[in-house]
Amino acid sequence: MLKQNVIRVPEGCPTVNQALELAVIFSERNDCTRANPVKVEVGEGEHVIIGGPFGIGMSISCDHITIAGKGKNDTTMIGGFQVTNQQHVKFEELTITNRRGTGLWLGGSETNVDMLQCVVKECGGTALYMDDNASVTATQCEFMKNVGDGVYCEGENTKATLNDCQMHHNGRNGLIVCNYAVVDLHGTKTDIHSNKGCGIFAYDDAKVNIHLPSQHNTSHDNVEGDYVTRFGASIANINADGTFTHVPAPVEEDDY
Repeated sequence: MLKQNVIRVPEGCPTVNQALELAVIFSERNDCTRANPVKVEVGEGEHVIIGGPFGIGMSISCDHITIAGKGKNDTTMIGGFQVTNQQHVKFEELTITNRRGTGLWLGGSETNVDMLQCVVKECGGTALYMDDNASVTATQCEFMKNVGDGVYCEGENTKATLNDCQMHHNGRNGLIVCNYAVVDLHGTKTDIHSNKGCGIFAYDDAKVNIHLPSQHNTSHDNVEGDYVTRFGASIANINADGTFTHVPAPVEEDDY
């Protein structure tokens, strides 16, 4: 098992917490790389994660690690994750739900995370929260039915690339971007709708770049507005020729 860099839950390790502790040892002994990461394979069913107080998730404590489920409809993590200054962390084909707080909290300039075909739902706070120069690439992911925001990005050099992702039925905003953070939206399956706050809310010089035709219905049917900007922020469709078209922002929210 050590040579293969694979830890299986529950077959080889009974809990996800124990598997992540063992992953640190694997990473140190085997000189893991982005091309040869430690892989935690989590089986079907619900798996409880024991995190810190106040809804803080289980900490990922090594670089070059992939946490993979058997499918977003088959593997569910009960509890959240925290990634701080760890590189090449991947989440694949699983669902995360943390009723005590945030689903995924990412922070630190060394942090870069990939998400593929994941769902983060029914969290007591925000589904995906990132700040302090962290970066994420999420593909075919869904952020839904959370008490807080679907995706929250804050801070200069904090960057998110969201490919064919959906943010819907959240208690606040679908996507909120602030304080110089940058988010790029790609893919015709991108859909931000039915949130109780704004669909896309950008403020304090943040940027949301929508790499889709202006006629694409990217954000719609959100209670407090589909596209909202304040204090120097921008939301723009990036055209095929490299030019851009600012999305009108008819709603100015005073509650933030």
